[in-house]
Amino acid sequence: MRTQLGGGPEFNLAANWRRYGRASGPRVGAVVVWPHHVGIITGRAANGKWIVKSGNDGNAVRERARSVAGAVFRVG
Repeated sequence: MRTQLGGGPEFNLAANWRRYGRASGPRVGAVVVWPHHVGIITGRAANGKWIVKSGNDGNAVRERARSVAGAVFRVG
């Protein structure tokens, strides 16, 4: 995520993205933060799940529909 949005080395830890920007709800462009993973919302799937682009997802950068239940959302 740092390569996309910047930030210092403290943002190498996914949980630290909980302090990025300001609180939001799920929306395109929002950073979505789980306890051990972080991504950015890029769209909404027909099934209602949010499309999230993230790194180190199955050892690759992937974009896929995901449940964001229990996640925190932040915008810059």
